[in-house]
Amino acid sequence: MTTKRAVIVGVNDYSVQGYNSLRFCVADAAAMYHMLVDAFGFAPQDIFYLTDGAATSTRIRQALRYCVTQSEPGDVICFYYSGHGARVPHPVVPTQMFETIIPFSGQHISDHEIHSLADSLDPSIANFTIILDSCHSGGMHDESEIARRARSPQFSAELIQRLSQCRTLLPCGICLPPANRSVMDNNIRSVATRNTGVVVEEDNTRRLVQQAKSTLIAASSAAEVAMETEILGHGLLTKSFLDLVNASNFSVDHHHLIDSLTTSVAALMTRHFPGQRQTPQLRGQANRMEQNFLEGWRDSR
Repeated sequence: MTTKRAVIVGVNDYSVQGYNSLRFCVADAAAMYHMLVDAFGFAPQDIFYLTDGAATSTRIRQALRYCVTQSEPGDVICFYYSGHGARVPHPVVPTQMFETIIPFSGQHISDHEIHSLADSLDPSIANFTIILDSCHSGGMHDESEIARRARSPQFSAELIQRLSQCRTLLPCGICLPPANRSVMDNNIRSVATRNTGVVVEEDNTRRLVQQAKSTLIAASSAAEVAMETEILGHGLLTKSFLDLVNASNFSVDHHHLIDSLTTSVAALMTRHFPGQRQTPQLRGQANRMEQNFLEGWRDSR
């Protein structure tokens, strides 16, 4: 029997981290909690719900570790995060950077940390799905209204300088083993200046890789920002999920899901942020995309 476990995180308050706070990430988390329970059959007792002061780096990692260690063949783990994202330099390789998510307090969480928590997870038997309603392109936007609704804080001048040298970007949430990170080498096609920062354009052919241990749905591409607006009361990716998933026992494969989310987010961007783009991304395991979202795997492969 399949057991579905989840870690749901929403952070509005970034006063401890020193970043601008957001407005609708806790509302996103609450809505996703009900969506997982009502439409996908998650039991409330199997969900960790962490918002603002409870959403520390330590607590998030502890919750994920528990879900991973408890999982058996056929089980499902969902990690949902709504909040700021960022980028941090690789500690050794100057041309590499990690994308991260930013908790209420404590260290940023990158794919390196997520993989270390899920190192024991066999991706052929357990469905580990990560949904990030955040972005990681903080240096590219200015102090406009759009910037204040973007889910990435402004980058420092030092970080922007490091980004200008970036040739490899390691996405947060694909759970890529360190020994296999070379599949992402030189995945940045170009680096260009925009407003007060830089924009990186990535090689789209490496969004799905065989070596990943998880499936990731991210709110935007590496060159875009993820938006929220008071008119919707949610982030655009989360709002699109809520509009799409409107029934109990909802079922959709990953390809149709990302197509529907992309269409919905594009329409919301046209309505609320004309002239701007936000394109949801499907990343991670290449061999599971025809199977259904948040369902246990039907076979081992």
